[in-house]
Amino acid sequence: MAKKSGLGQQIFVHGYDLSGDVAAIDNAGSPRNLMDASSLNASAHERMVGLSDGSITVSSWFNDATEQEHAAYSGLLTTNRIVLWAFGATRGDVAAGLVAKQMNYDGSRGADGSLALSVESLGASGVPLEWGNTLTTGKETHASAGSSTSRDDGAATTAGMAGYLEIDDCDSGTPTVLIQHSADNGVGDAWATVLTFAAVGYASAPTAERVTVSGTVKRYLRVTTTGSFANLDFCVATRRGESVDDEAYT
Repeated sequence: MAKKSGLGQQIFVHGYDLSGDVAAIDNAGSPRNLMDASSLNASAHERMVGLSDGSITVSSWFNDATEQEHAAYSGLLTTNRIVLWAFGATRGDVAAGLVAKQMNYDGSRGADGSLALSVESLGASGVPLEWGNTLTTGKETHASAGSSTSRDDGAATTAGMAGYLEIDDCDSGTPTVLIQHSADNGVGDAWATVLTFAAVGYASAPTAERVTVSGTVKRYLRVTTTGSFANLDFCVATRRGESVDDEAYT
């Protein structure tokens, strides 16, 4: 990996592809509360990590076209929204995922005539902002059931995994998206399903889901779609669990 600019980014909000409407990611953070646990015999502060959090704040341009910025944000839904920020359209690019509550939808009209809005999303599921990697080439299209190219993560891990799925559109049918793993890219160790997202009828798009799995995740991962459907537009990202995580994947 190498240094990279912020060009060619993508962002999804519960299935809505807002990459062409969002002008800036103003903040994407995972702050931690620190609890002061200093004792009488300590000469400096002793602190323990408390509750973790997550936030993604964006600035966007007003767009009231079908399934664009205004449709995604103006409802100010009180339910959880799954936000996924992908750092590009290459498989394996860094991605940040958050299950969040949308806090606002604040508009401003500039002196130059611009119409911009600011939206803050705060972590709401007991899980902080998660940094992982894309398993698709940003938003990817499966015309019918099949498998995408695999991603080599270098080694197996033993602390589970979180998967993020953003479904932007589907022309017909009911696809199911799976994540499969293999120790050797399917050469001798056959691909096996490690994580399954819920089947989604085409009329339910845009939509999104976060799913976790515990235990061992093998070195190679790929996305596979099953079912009878046409033209599924979607993005998948994963985060492998680590022993230092705030909460174990179950």
